[in-house]
Amino acid sequence: KDPIICTSSNISKTKTFKTKTSFTCYQNTTDLSNPRLASQRMLVMDCDGIQSVGKSWETKNYGSQYMVGVLDKTTNEMTLRPATMINLKPYVKSFEDEDREKEEEMSYGDRYKQLAMKFGANRVQKTIRGKDRVRDMEKNTLEEAMQEAVVSVDTANLTQQSDLHHNDILPPINTDAKSLDDVFLITDLISEGEIAALLPFTTVLRECTQVHVNAWREQEKYPHFMLSRLPVVIEDDNLAHLYLSELLYISYLVTLLRLPPRSLRNKITNFPNTPSVVIDSMYKKFTSQGHKDGRLHTSMSDKQRNRLIAHILALTLIVDKYCVRYSELCKDTGIKSRVLSDTYRSMGCSISKLKGDQHKGQMVAVLKLPVKLPPIVLRKGGKKRE
Repeated sequence: KDPIICTSSNISKTKTFKTKTSFTCYQNTTDLSNPRLASQRMLVMDCDGIQSVGKSWETKNYGSQYMVGVLDKTTNEMTLRPATMINLKPYVKSFEDEDREKEEEMSYGDRYKQLAMKFGANRVQKTIRGKDRVRDMEKNTLEEAMQEAVVSVDTANLTQQSDLHHNDILPPINTDAKSLDDVFLITDLISEGEIAALLPFTTVLRECTQVHVNAWREQEKYPHFMLSRLPVVIEDDNLAHLYLSELLYISYLVTLLRLPPRSLRNKITNFPNTPSVVIDSMYKKFTSQGHKDGRLHTSMSDKQRNRLIAHILALTLIVDKYCVRYSELCKDTGIKSRVLSDTYRSMGCSISKLKGDQHKGQMVAVLKLPVKLPPIVLRKGGKKRE
């Protein structure tokens, strides 16, 4: 067989290989009647874990422009033999085979769309984008319908699986508590790290006066539910810090509840001058993140929204010692009174309306022992699911 001369542009001439370098030559034997195919050779070099491949299509009819001299040491004579020159190139599977497999898996429509988006006219590209938007809208509508169907099934099974849904929607409730203070644990609603991070803010709130409260009310800096309970007169520093932390956390949760869907991802803008541990905790509990159109998308499902509302109401019960007037909370959250009433009832509270002209229209939620939890009523947009 004729010798082979190989060259490679990616290997230095002076490089010495620490590992063994191997060469393998393959001869095409599929169609020997065709002189071009019969002379096809492929040389594979494996060096330092890198494979290089080269092909040759030379035939003997065309002659050879390369010669190799072979020296016979016994006779000291040189014999010239024709040789084949093969240029080796690095072979990377991920750049060749995988791309080829992806192209083979593409349908005719996908290939047409890909070529049209790269080389087509603006009118054609605009038409393709419009069809993609319509397809995405139909897909999202179908997903929402499926989600609503799942929630409807869950609502139908609430009477049989009330304990499961209570654990899923409501914060942990101790129905066997002997004292009202043991029904909700503050550490289940606000972590110790968050309470510690709120110390600088509660210090400012503790020193505020009615003048500051009136100014904050005009600026709409805090919810009315929080401002109506300021200023605070508590002698014990730890109790004052805990009470103000609960009020601040209610304020943050109300802000998160009222955010438009498109603004959910702007954490820093939505919560300026707020400890990062508080922001991360709220987003982890009441939102979900995913990638959509190559971007990070933050959303809040109906289930997460119901969980957020229950979280707020549980904190209001702790703040007001389990007897809450929540008319102001309706204005702060933008949720109708009957929706909050149903949620309070789901947490074991009894609902009543205050009498007298002075308290006209005010609703009160009272939690008493023993705590009995009825089935939860899930809502979306203020309308009861059936």
